[in-house]
Amino acid sequence: MDFFSRQRTVPDWHQPLIEAQSALVLGVGGIGCTVARELCRLGVGEVVLVDNDVVSVSNLNRQVLYSGGDVGRRKVVAAIEALDRDNLRTRVSGVDCDAVKEWGRVVRLARNSTVVFNCIDYGEYFDTAVMSLCVCLGVPYITASSYGHTAIAECYPPGDLPGSGPCWVCNNAPAKKDVIEAVTPDKVAQLETVEFLPQDVYMPSNQEVGSSVLSCTLAATLTVGAWLNALHGYTTPHWTSCDFAMFQLFSYRSESNNQCPICQKAPRYAPLLVDIYFGTDLVAMTPVGGAVLPYSPTAITNPATQSHVEKAKCRLESVYRDGDDKCVYLPAVPAAQLEYNQPADNVPLPHPLSTPMVKTKDGPQLVIRSGGRSVIIPLYEGCFRLKGCGNYVDAEGMRYTHPGFPLIKIETKDNGYEIRGCCFEHTGLNEQYMSQKVGELLSEHGIIVGNKPMGLWRYEITEDTIPTIPKLCGVFETLGERRVSSHLLPGLEALVSQFFPSVTEGEVWCLFPPERRGGEEIIPTWSACCTGANKSSPIDMGPVKLIESEPSSSPPEGIPPSFMAPWIQGAFSLRQALAREDTLTLASLLALVYQRVGWEMGTVKRSLENHRINWGYFFDHNPFEPHCNAHPNNYIVLPPGQPSLLAPVDFDFSFEEGGFFSPYSGSTDKSLFDSWLGSEAVEMERAVAGETANTGLQMTMTQNDMSAAHRGLCWGFRDTLLLGYRAGYGGEETVTIPENIRPCVDSVVKMALLLTHLANT
Repeated sequence: MDFFSRQRTVPDWHQPLIEAQSALVLGVGGIGCTVARELCRLGVGEVVLVDNDVVSVSNLNRQVLYSGGDVGRRKVVAAIEALDRDNLRTRVSGVDCDAVKEWGRVVRLARNSTVVFNCIDYGEYFDTAVMSLCVCLGVPYITASSYGHTAIAECYPPGDLPGSGPCWVCNNAPAKKDVIEAVTPDKVAQLETVEFLPQDVYMPSNQEVGSSVLSCTLAATLTVGAWLNALHGYTTPHWTSCDFAMFQLFSYRSESNNQCPICQKAPRYAPLLVDIYFGTDLVAMTPVGGAVLPYSPTAITNPATQSHVEKAKCRLESVYRDGDDKCVYLPAVPAAQLEYNQPADNVPLPHPLSTPMVKTKDGPQLVIRSGGRSVIIPLYEGCFRLKGCGNYVDAEGMRYTHPGFPLIKIETKDNGYEIRGCCFEHTGLNEQYMSQKVGELLSEHGIIVGNKPMGLWRYEITEDTIPTIPKLCGVFETLGERRVSSHLLPGLEALVSQFFPSVTEGEVWCLFPPERRGGEEIIPTWSACCTGANKSSPIDMGPVKLIESEPSSSPPEGIPPSFMAPWIQGAFSLRQALAREDTLTLASLLALVYQRVGWEMGTVKRSLENHRINWGYFFDHNPFEPHCNAHPNNYIVLPPGQPSLLAPVDFDFSFEEGGFFSPYSGSTDKSLFDSWLGSEAVEMERAVAGETANTGLQMTMTQNDMSAAHRGLCWGFRDTLLLGYRAGYGGEETVTIPENIRPCVDSVVKMALLLTHLANT
């Protein structure tokens, strides 16, 4: 039986989205009872009730879950029984606790919720604390009140970024600033009790003006309705008042207060948040000995003197390991050693970053895995990347057997080894310095760097493999983890099958000129670029008309429950936009995403070259294959709300022309620097066009499972990516995303990352 068949026929109603929600209802009184009942009748996945009271006779006129036989019983117990009697599918549970005295329990419940309904009459300071918690966790704050003939509903959904929308406190801030300061988003989730919050002495709704089932149920219904509208992507009033004695309805949207002590201090991410932009794999870390080297823009300089060049030249030769004949090689960037000067204005790193840590099999600190030697730590202050914090892989590739910094054999060197899992003094300083410099250069193009330098850890480990070689870890504030080659492009290719399920080979072949066709396949973009001028003209997918389907609200099978809501919301926003914008199609939208991604990558590469910066192309200890940092996987995908879709990262092997020297002659060589810049540009374009080239990275992961038509369509979109890259690299006009289309672009990116997560899982 489909209990919700009537709901499914409501226009723009998305039952799977509702069923993916988990609601926390604080207070099961006159409003909370109706809220809980309506959530269950809507089919919400989970409802958790919190209350610390018993049913009294005066409650029965308006608290619809209780009857005369419940007088004297605990409200949570009676409410769960009432809801379970006619529950359709919702998991209902309750916690009998004092939300003020046992605030820590509320925090833990809220972490697992997708919406919080605040139905507790305690006062404006408690309301401020709940709003602050919702801002901290990024969930909607929903509240309501009633008195006499009046019902009031309030809805404050979170914005994509802190401060992007008003919160309840923006226009209702209580007077005692010191009290509010104690419950700001960076503090509120760490509190175990909020008994210090003043309680409103005068409660008119419960005293002189009275209350009835009419005002309570109406307030609850308006509240749940406002939340549903926001959930489905509609612009919703923040405040709605209904006077049923006069049959008057009034609503408005609040204005943001840039001095608001709550939403203007919102952290970017909640602790231990894992999502599609950062990943879901957790690893453990353990504190170890060491020192912290904080960073500021004046902390690291590039003197480029001869003595600093000589220090760098020493790295071209191997270092013998103490006690045996193994030759250890360090990364040999052919540029002068940078210099660290303890800054006068250094700022201590946030806790727990003030103590060096290293990856281990087990440990007290759970963090998000990011590659072989990196992790992401989500804190209230933001998300932080640790680059070089250990590698629990030994020389045979066995995990967990050698935590720390193992020696790995270099295949091209007899008896040659390199240390994995850490930064070194020169690479650590280099990445801090160059990340700051590149970020300043790119700001004029509206592009940001993905890792903001914060400082370095210098390890002091008793079981160090080679203690004579200092091992460091770079600390950065980061904006994301998902990469272009490994995550975004494969996800976009998977979307092609979702958006164009019925595309035929005939449709696709008509898009390509005859010279792009080889046998029964479309010649890949990179091959077309490299096999002659007659095959080097990519196509532009922008104006192409293809048979496309409407984005499905049903998430692909296998997507975890926590990711269902983003998929459904993305599909819903796309359908709304396609219906609203006459000229918008899924093909043109995908083409815009590909073109903009390519333009941003090309613009970054051009800006580096214009300022004589090599991203990291040089011959290291392998004379047959260059090291090349210029590839699509050194761009991370940014969450919505940022000025660009991508941000470049990984500048540990980048270097400026000032201080560069030839590793062959040991002297300044402008022609070699220019040659390597040109080679770097070629490698970047080949990688963008789809060739694995020398980066060792697989550019796609979905095409082997596609039909010939879908593979050809993917190469068409790859052509558009290449055109965008060439436009950015050539300094052409910005590929702009219209303001009304940007939410659609964000939805496409998010849905692509969801599909990538599904494939990796």
